[in-house]
Amino acid sequence: MESPHIVLLRDALGGTPITQAELRDALQRVDRLLADLAGDLQVSFAGPFVGPPLAPEQHQLCVREHHWPRAVHAWGVALCSTHPTHAGRADWRLGGVSRDRLPIVLQALPAFFAGYAQSAVDAGMAQRGSCRRLREIAHTLALTGA
Repeated sequence: MESPHIVLLRDALGGTPITQAELRDALQRVDRLLADLAGDLQVSFAGPFVGPPLAPEQHQLCVREHHWPRAVHAWGVALCSTHPTHAGRADWRLGGVSRDRLPIVLQALPAFFAGYAQSAVDAGMAQRGSCRRLREIAHTLALTGA
């Protein structure tokens, strides 16, 4: 049985209306889950672009060891700048993006999970529980509208 926040995201991708608060809460939970999975796998991944409509390649979902304020270094996912001056800088966690960018991040999740799971497999991590969990989530999010 899949986690309720993953099911909520799948249903939202399929067109079920959810509130902004529900979406933000689900993304914050996914962010914490991905921090655990990424910390175990330690496989970097540059995922889909999630910039605003006028500059879609301005930010990208990236998994790696990020450097957050107050000298916090931790593996996880973040929206990272692609600007040459700030390339790779972690700007936001999933649940901390603006309300305008929330639907963009939501729409990117199926491709993100599928790509990250494949990167983990390609890195020789297919037998790890964290990789299996990524593949399960990717499969669930691919069932949009089911």
